[in-house]
Amino acid sequence: MGNRIGQLGLLVGAACLVVVTTITAIYAPLIATGMVALLLLFAFTRRIDGWRWMLALTMALLVCASSNVPALVDASFYPRYAAVAGLVLWGLCLPNRTGSPTDVWTRVFIAALWVMAGLATLSFAWSVVPMETLQRGVALLLLAALVHVLVRRRWPDRTVMMADLRVVYLVLSASTVVSLGIGLADGTLVASMSSIERFQGLYNNPNMLGIVCALTIPLGWTVYRQSRRHAALLGMVPAAACLLLSQSRTALIAVLVGALWIVLRYGLGRLVRLAAGVTAMLLVAYLFNLLPTIFAAPWMRQFVLRFTDPTGGDLSNGRTQMWQATVDLWWQNRPTLGFGYASRNYLFELASYDEFFGTSVSVVHNSYLQLLLELGLAAVLPLVLLLVAAGRVVLRAPVVRADAGLVWLVVSGLLIQVTESAMFGTGQTYPYVFWSVVAAALLHLPGNRNRADRHAAARGNLPHAEARQQRAGAFDTAPRRHAPALR
Repeated sequence: MGNRIGQLGLLVGAACLVVVTTITAIYAPLIATGMVALLLLFAFTRRIDGWRWMLALTMALLVCASSNVPALVDASFYPRYAAVAGLVLWGLCLPNRTGSPTDVWTRVFIAALWVMAGLATLSFAWSVVPMETLQRGVALLLLAALVHVLVRRRWPDRTVMMADLRVVYLVLSASTVVSLGIGLADGTLVASMSSIERFQGLYNNPNMLGIVCALTIPLGWTVYRQSRRHAALLGMVPAAACLLLSQSRTALIAVLVGALWIVLRYGLGRLVRLAAGVTAMLLVAYLFNLLPTIFAAPWMRQFVLRFTDPTGGDLSNGRTQMWQATVDLWWQNRPTLGFGYASRNYLFELASYDEFFGTSVSVVHNSYLQLLLELGLAAVLPLVLLLVAAGRVVLRAPVVRADAGLVWLVVSGLLIQVTESAMFGTGQTYPYVFWSVVAAALLHLPGNRNRADRHAAARGNLPHAEARQQRAGAFDTAPRRHAPALR
């Protein structure tokens, strides 16, 4: 009874927060964001340690830096990098938790991430905008250092890893709640449901909101499968709503394909049951005449048009032309070393009026092509190694319990970057969450866990079979027989 009252009080408090945040968000977004942070502070102050508080602060600053509120962007521009550096320094002070040699592909992944970050930083020497390249390169080095610290110092303990990912999920899901509150307060939420306007909420554009939702939904599934608590699914609800309202085709397709990949790997039996359930729901909706109501809604018609109505004869909204122009600009001018990391904005501004470049492209919308444009062929090897490591997660990681959510996120993340440019964009949440999850899944592949068990058995001078039996409690439960007395 007391537990139910406590849950009811939590729900009422959350509802009150949403109402108050909705009222104040449009007039004082900083206050609204602080209110959400305070709620998280009071709700989880006894559940998480200091490092996780720093992690929550870092993710919140990264969210603020990606927002459409100038005050939040200005206030979080430099603190976000300081917070990442604080996580790295704090992690270095932690004891080394790695009990056995790390898997070779985990080491390759970390080394490739360091090489990519080092190359990006060194590219300031030939960059068309040296100071911007140097600043962003140092930020990428911090990202590599953070992932390395997590692998060596903190996440070998799977329980600690899952608790850290839970904090990330809470911050991202809170940002979608704030987005809905802001949209309801300023009218953009209603406008996106009744017109062709796309919803962006707290973020600086609808695609950014879609990317965040594509991270939040698999993380929510990860937390739910780990904790087995249905309350963990609540954060997925506003994320799914924001994903639909953002009309981000890339994010939606990536999330659906990732979910389908999990179902296929889990077994066709689950896929058949899922298809049967969806068919039954559609039949019930048809009998109650709900389908015409849903599909006749303005937001649904606009959503469908996003997939069926090509703009200028191109369903990709000009992305294919952007990709061709990017390849031409890179290959014809600097194919080996590129134009310098994070030089895209300045480069496209220069290309718009310089006949030497001869292109009108304004954004790449493809992380892989953008990397070639900025770092050239020199970045191909570390990029291939990073993608192969991520591919091992997609193909070899188990799709049971929490691991299913991790694989889901990796598949969705790889697909998103085909039409978005956020894989190495250190000013937002995506690269930190994506590369950390890839490292976590690699670190806890089944073969790695077995290797850790064998290493622990060897350190205890026990045979492998005997060590496994001892960990399973076989020796503790077996009855002891008294030796017969010698006569």
